[in-house]
Amino acid sequence: MRPEGASYSVAREMGAGKHGLKRELRLRDLVPMQIAIIVWLGWISYAAKQGSSQVALWVLAIVLFYLPLAAVVIKLSRAIPVEGGVYQWVKEGFSPLAGYIAAWNLTVYGLFAFAVVGPVIANSFSYATGPGRASTLLGKPFTLTATVAGCLIAYIFNVRGLHLAKWASAAGSITTVLAFLALMFLLVRAWVVKMPLVHNSFSLAWPPLSILTLNVFSKMAIGALSGFDSSAVFTEECRRPENDVGRSVVIASPLIALMYILGTSALLAYISPASADLASPVPQVIRAGFGAHALGNTFTIAASVGVTISFMAAMVVFVGVIARLPMVAGWDGLLPNWWSELHPRFRTPSKAIAMVTLTMAIIGALMLIGAGNQEAVQVGIAASNASLAIVYMLIFGIALAGFRSRALRFSVGLRVAALAGFLVGLFALAFEIFPLGDVASPLIFGMKVAAAVLVTNVFGAFLYWRGAQRVRTLAASAGS
Repeated sequence: MRPEGASYSVAREMGAGKHGLKRELRLRDLVPMQIAIIVWLGWISYAAKQGSSQVALWVLAIVLFYLPLAAVVIKLSRAIPVEGGVYQWVKEGFSPLAGYIAAWNLTVYGLFAFAVVGPVIANSFSYATGPGRASTLLGKPFTLTATVAGCLIAYIFNVRGLHLAKWASAAGSITTVLAFLALMFLLVRAWVVKMPLVHNSFSLAWPPLSILTLNVFSKMAIGALSGFDSSAVFTEECRRPENDVGRSVVIASPLIALMYILGTSALLAYISPASADLASPVPQVIRAGFGAHALGNTFTIAASVGVTISFMAAMVVFVGVIARLPMVAGWDGLLPNWWSELHPRFRTPSKAIAMVTLTMAIIGALMLIGAGNQEAVQVGIAASNASLAIVYMLIFGIALAGFRSRALRFSVGLRVAALAGFLVGLFALAFEIFPLGDVASPLIFGMKVAAAVLVTNVFGAFLYWRGAQRVRTLAASAGS
């Protein structure tokens, strides 16, 4: 392994030159990409379940997980600016197997998290159309159609290249900020007119120690405050990866934290914690705040469209992220070369993108079996968060255990921060089997989530074993 000071210049030269990737991304592209990936305002409904103590819980999640993750990602992205991000970091820090498992779980996270695109779109537009047509939109035929359409859009954008995907992320970040501003208007209005629920919307009260509190905290930390590492997957498609990835983290962090805390406060000013919609809270708040008259309907429709655009933008970016992971594994020989083949015109891993979006559509359809939209969203989010917890435990583990070559060293302060992040990840992994909203059966819900995590990781380990055998066979053939 090269020393940190070398900044992996040789690896950078190998990247775009050898593999044919285009350097499309600048700092101005990475900042909105961070917002598009990390900020899903749907998380404010999860935090709202905590009630008036949500502010203290957000602050705890920021201090114990969000800031440690930002610090570790900045360190690793500057030391190892190589395409593949977390896959390369964990591979160099621990072992090729650990790197593969990290990349595999990040892929599983993306597949489950964005397979809920259909229920999210259906629930959003059910508020825009009103109760008369809500039953049609919430039905499985429309939800399944929305799932397939979302996956197809993500495929088209990613095959065309990051020059198109970065515009999608910019549009998503803009609509997210606009939705946040609408929530801020409603929050200020609630404070001015002293609405009945406003006293519970923002408080510095300490949260009670309970199963609900621990459950909400784990989902806020791992689900809402994660994703800084994702843009690093595009390292060799960035103009200045050693500096720009870290800078995008620093610029985006304060805005993201503010949006979550005040967004949750806006929801609680109009909606009780028990009634918060886990699938589409923003249109729910807009409907409650502006009412059901003509102007209110217009704002609700706009919010529904905005939520759809922001979710689709995040989906477009993340499909690109997880399609790069099997591409990089293919470079290492752990997957067939088919996964690494680039489109002859657009120079994107079109076959990997196709498999990712097809798998996402299938998972989205399977999650609707025997479950309504709310439960389907919860199952998908819980399974994705559990997979993501494994990824972050491995990332923080690099800082705790140190690189196997000892070429990259971490300060004592960074190790303490990494320990806090690692424990939050471990904690979140255990709590993902517990639902927050109403489900048909909490036991079956927990079994679905546990089975999804177990089966996907066993299958991932099997694929690595097959790939390692392939590499040894090819090496033996070359030697002979």
